[in-house]
Amino acid sequence: MNTPSICLMAASLAGLSACGGPSVYDDERFSSNSPYVAHFDTTSGATCEAARLALLSQGYAIHSAKADAIDAMKTFQPDDDEHLELSFTVVCASGGRGRSTAYANAVETYYELKESASSAGLSVSRLGSISLPWSSSTDSLIKVGAQTVSDPEFYARFFTLMARHAPRTPPPRP
Repeated sequence: MNTPSICLMAASLAGLSACGGPSVYDDERFSSNSPYVAHFDTTSGATCEAARLALLSQGYAIHSAKADAIDAMKTFQPDDDEHLELSFTVVCASGGRGRSTAYANAVETYYELKESASSAGLSVSRLGSISLPWSSSTDSLIKVGAQTVSDPEFYARFFTLMARHAPRTPPPRP
């Protein structure tokens, strides 16, 4: 093979590897104007208490409640074969001077009902194994996907409800 052919092949292979498509993180902007953040005119403990009360008022089960973090979950069943869990985490950080910041994140996890079949078998020493015609099936919820809730309106509604228990402040200027 001559040198131009080798260069052309190398360039083609490099181009193919670069054409793998966009990565899921290509849309990450790391903007200071984030829907996952709200500022409050209370201490971090009072802000997390407001988050706990807001989540409880909407039917979330609180799994962990600390002075600076809340973990909660709510389950949904859109139809007979689907199950959805919405996990919610709020972390509260002190901003000084009696102010704080709440960082919220919700993750949807999807499950589907799947049937798995099994059959019975019997092993007897000296005779070997015997397969019996009995079979059974069981239904199981299988995780089929999960993603972070990225809808800014979802978080705006949550922070608005939190503001009933802890007064909000405008975000600090950059």
